[in-house]
Amino acid sequence: MAETTSQQAAGSMLATDTSLGPVTNKDTGELRNFAFVLLEKFSMMALTSAIDALRTANLLAESELFSYQLVSIEGTSICGDLGFSAVVDATLAELNLAQIDALVICGGLRVDLQVEPVLTRFLRRPQVKTLALGSLWNGVFALAHAGLLDAAPCAVHRENRASFRELFSKVELKNRGYILYDGPHNKLFTCAGGSSALDMMLELIVESQGKHFVRGICDILTCDRINDAGEPAFLHDASEAQLPQNLKDVIALMENNMEEMLTPEEIAALVGITRRQVERLFQRYLGSTPTRHYLELRLKRSHQLLTQTQLSMSDISLACGFVSYPHFSKCYRQFFNKTPSSSRKQP
Repeated sequence: MAETTSQQAAGSMLATDTSLGPVTNKDTGELRNFAFVLLEKFSMMALTSAIDALRTANLLAESELFSYQLVSIEGTSICGDLGFSAVVDATLAELNLAQIDALVICGGLRVDLQVEPVLTRFLRRPQVKTLALGSLWNGVFALAHAGLLDAAPCAVHRENRASFRELFSKVELKNRGYILYDGPHNKLFTCAGGSSALDMMLELIVESQGKHFVRGICDILTCDRINDAGEPAFLHDASEAQLPQNLKDVIALMENNMEEMLTPEEIAALVGITRRQVERLFQRYLGSTPTRHYLELRLKRSHQLLTQTQLSMSDISLACGFVSYPHFSKCYRQFFNKTPSSSRKQP
């Protein structure tokens, strides 16, 4: 992809300093040497946040605690979501796995979520499976496509959860900004978005350098705080944080039961209030009805599946609780003012 000179210059600032040489830590298990695999249209915010944590740690320690390199599937540069090119240090074929401790797949909101055969084959290599494996934003899809997550918990961006759940039903989704997981064979770490990339990297640094050291990084980066390990980072709209807990519980039940829908009576019983109380909560705080809100959630999920997966129209309608495709198509058209097929063509 052709880029302007200014774009190349801006992107080249992301290239690794040659002074940051690798430090071998295979015996200790510490993560010191990171390789970031950039997917086309990767999130610049997620990548720079992760790298900034490592570089600031080196600055604070006045030594080379961490090193990193940028890697492409193929080619010498990759275009990010802001239109700037990042110059890479190596391709997958050139990457020396013996010199890295962790491999991180860098995705983003605009990244294509379909299988990338070259990357999938690479991730399935035995040498890769011994490394710590991580992802930024929806880079987790690449790990899942390669079968590297099994039943491990992971963080996925809210906009991608529906499609991820349909494609990888055995993987445990967590409603958190990031997850660090020590699996039977290696460490796995995933984050759901751009800002949580910094939180996740800081937590990784805590494991080798301690919280006191990382507080120094936060002071330099003017972060508000260090997230405690496992602390929830809920990714709902900001307005949802002000809702009563009973209403949050009702919405969560709706979100988690779309293919086989719950009746209003079942929802009320599970939350421990009456159906009438549920209706009053929706009217007071959302200006809607439970039935209408449930339908909107199902239609929004169907839109995600249409634009992010290759599932058939009929499978999507069933997955979102519609008894037939014609009924689904009618509801979809009324809500989005376009047909399901047009959404698939123009995501």
